[in-house]
Formats: sequence, C-alpha cells, structure tokens
Amino acid sequence: MKLSLRNSGCGCVRGCNGFSLLEMSIVLLIMGLLLGSLMKPLGAGIVERQRNETFDQLVDIREAIIGYASVHHRLPCPVTGGGSAAQLPADPCMLANGYVPAAVLGISGRYDSNGLLTDSWGSPIQYHVTLSDADSDGLADFTTVEEMRDVGMQNLSPEYEVCGSAACTQLRANRVPAVLISTGKLQSTSADEAENQDSDNRFVSRDIDMVGSDQFDDIVIWLSGNILLTRLLQAHVLP
Repeated sequence: MKLSLRNSGCGCVRGCNGFSLLEMSIVLLIMGLLLGSLMKPLGAGIVERQRNETFDQLVDIREAIIGYASVHHRLPCPVTGGGSAAQLPADPCMLANGYVPAAVLGISGRYDSNGLLTDSWGSPIQYHVTLSDADSDGLADFTTVEEMRDVGMQNLSPEYEVCGSAACTQLRANRVPAVLISTGKLQSTSADEAENQDSDNRFVSRDIDMVGSDQFDDIVIWLSGNILLTRLLQAHVLP
C-alpha cells in the first residue's frame, strides 16, 4: 500500500530530507552579508566614540597643564617610561619630548605597566614642551620657575608649529609652547604620522584617513601661547 505525502507528516512535496547544501550555502551567504552590513557602521561608531573620548581626555590634560602653570609658574616637564612616570626630572627641566606627567597633574584614567597615562587604545599619551630660551641664559623659558616672567611676555618665543602636513604647506598654528598627541588606533608609518614621532619642532594635525595610501589618525591638540599667557595674567602669575 502506498502512503501519500499528505499523511506522512513531512509537510512538503520533496520529502523529509531538509535543505540541500546549495540552499544552506545561499542562506549562510545572505546572513553573512546582512551581518557584514550591520557590523561596518557598528565598528565605525566604536572608533568614533573612542576618538571623542580621547579628544576630551586631551582637552582635560591641557586644562590641567594650565592649572599647573598657574600654581608653579612654569609648564610641567614630560616624563619617560621605565617606571619613572610618577616623578618629574629635577629642575631645571630640560626634557622636551616624553609623556604626560599624569601623577603630578592628578589626572585620572587608564595607565600602562610603566605608569604612563594611555588613550582609548592603550597607547601612552605624548607630551611635548618647547625649550626655547629667548634670553640665552641656559634656562628654558616655559619650564623654569619664574622664567616666563623674567624674560617678559613680549620676548617669549615658543618654537613649535602645527601644520596640515609634514611639508607644512598649511600652517595651523605657530609659536606653540606645548603639544599633546594620541597616536590613535592605526599606528601608521605615513610621513604625516612620522612627523609626530621625531624630535623636531613641527607637528601635523589633519583629517583622519584610515583607508588611503597616506593613513593618518593621530589626535593632536596644542596649547596656544596666547591662551597660556592670558590665563597666567588672569592668575596674576605674569605682570
């Protein structure tokens, strides 16, 4: 006796063998495409959030540096790694390039194994301060106690400049006393990012580019010399 498909409990005209391999492959492909379309904006959103958090962190550090200068009458000195991050070098401070002296500034956040304050990607935040010496007395004007006042506002001449590229065809700011840098997520070896890793007086700040041939995602902010002097005047540090 034959059994009809209607009474067999299969519910389909092709029997009870389920989906074929081809059908399963098509379903998995469609699911992969859908997940990929969802993950791309999600990943971009995470990067944007991390960049915003790090930018706000750099702004807070800049404010803490100005506060330190208002109290101590000089800019703080950078620190190095290797377990020395909690202490500043002895005066006079002649260290231009290093990392944020977070312990001295009282900055909260994430720290690496060397005690260095890190950004959203776990990289130490760089801090660079000019060692310009307008009166040629062997003392850095911005990192020596009372030297800014003794030299005189009209004579102070910080040496840093911030450009839109390593070639500096677009000048963003000059006569800058201090610069803060997060190296971002990419850690690119492009010319513009390399400019932020050498020891000269030029830094690059430009739009993010994570897919081009000249990738760049450094976050760079600087302390304007005019803003610093204005804040020190308001604090009666400078006459």
